[in-house]
Amino acid sequence: MTRRTQAWLAAIAGLVVLGTATLALVRIGALSGESLMRAPRATVSLDLPERGGRLVLALATNPTLAPYVARHVAVERAGQRIIDTPLFPAPVDSRFGLALTWIPAMGRAGPWLVLADPTGDILLDLRGFTAWRVLDHGGRAWLAAPSGVAAAGHVIDADGALVPTQGRPFAGPAADAVGVLLGRVLPDGDRLVFLAEAVPETR
Repeated sequence: MTRRTQAWLAAIAGLVVLGTATLALVRIGALSGESLMRAPRATVSLDLPERGGRLVLALATNPTLAPYVARHVAVERAGQRIIDTPLFPAPVDSRFGLALTWIPAMGRAGPWLVLADPTGDILLDLRGFTAWRVLDHGGRAWLAAPSGVAAAGHVIDADGALVPTQGRPFAGPAADAVGVLLGRVLPDGDRLVFLAEAVPETR
């Protein structure tokens, strides 16, 4: 075996060791983007009306990093998290904040909470224990996954019926309801504050 071959084998072995170590660090979260981007988030919580539970929001307060930091929403009721999900990254508007609008229960449906966001509102169904991102899909409100890449789509079948391929149309009582503005979550330095009806509704 020549020295050149030995050098190549040593280099390959070194790369294998380095790659294995890197994968191990990523697996435990030491090198993952989520781990590195977790620190800039601040948390705010508040009690919801109608025994809706307690809302816990974790949002990025650094406007430079916010587009890359996943947000998080949870709703706690009777000591249990009925909703616990990451949200798509987005900054908090320093002027208007994140408006929280309450839609009361209607019969056996609801209540709901809407988190107003310029890149797609978040709808929390507190009876169905689900979170949705509300998108504009061809001039029509559409529900999509609350995290990751926003995607909505449909096809029309041979009978002319709409068949969702990604997400689903936003229909039902909450789609046409007029909610009540509870207040706004605003950044305050490196923390978040909730101000009840702090700014008139502009949406």
